[in-house]
Amino acid sequence: MTTEVKRRPEAEIDPQLHVALQSLLVACFADYPSRIYFKIPPHFRYVVTEGPAVLAQLGVELRVIRVGEQVLRTFAVVDVCVRDDRRGQGLASRLLAEVTSYATACGMDFVLLFADNDALYRRHGFVRVDNPLTWVKINDHRTIGLARAVTPHEMMIRPVTGSTWPTGEIDLLGHVF
Repeated sequence: MTTEVKRRPEAEIDPQLHVALQSLLVACFADYPSRIYFKIPPHFRYVVTEGPAVLAQLGVELRVIRVGEQVLRTFAVVDVCVRDDRRGQGLASRLLAEVTSYATACGMDFVLLFADNDALYRRHGFVRVDNPLTWVKINDHRTIGLARAVTPHEMMIRPVTGSTWPTGEIDLLGHVF
């Protein structure tokens, strides 16, 4: 059986796929909530399937952010995960290639993500940035405040259109993705 990668708008996730995604996310991330998103649903996902089985997924939020005085169009990557028995087969790399290709086609400035372990992302052209960061804090479907970090060590960016990452404070204009 062959694997297939599809871009799926979040609003079109059917009940069967919802159950499969929830199972994958809970298996891959400790303390993941009992839904298919962590804070806010992504706008769309890339889903890798083999027959009816969901092997991997990557969520994408369309985000406009401000860095210094520049407003940037970005795709924010969330919840990259691969089923345990299918890791090491290039599925996460395939997902990152898909989102980067689509970001290029859409004229995005950057693809962004937050990661503790950066090895996979560095292989795909992502680099860490340390601009000061501001974001809206959300917990359990409630806005609980505004947060600032002097150096958000987990934030990584990948240029898409040849743009140079600006200096200045990053304002996510919303929640951390």
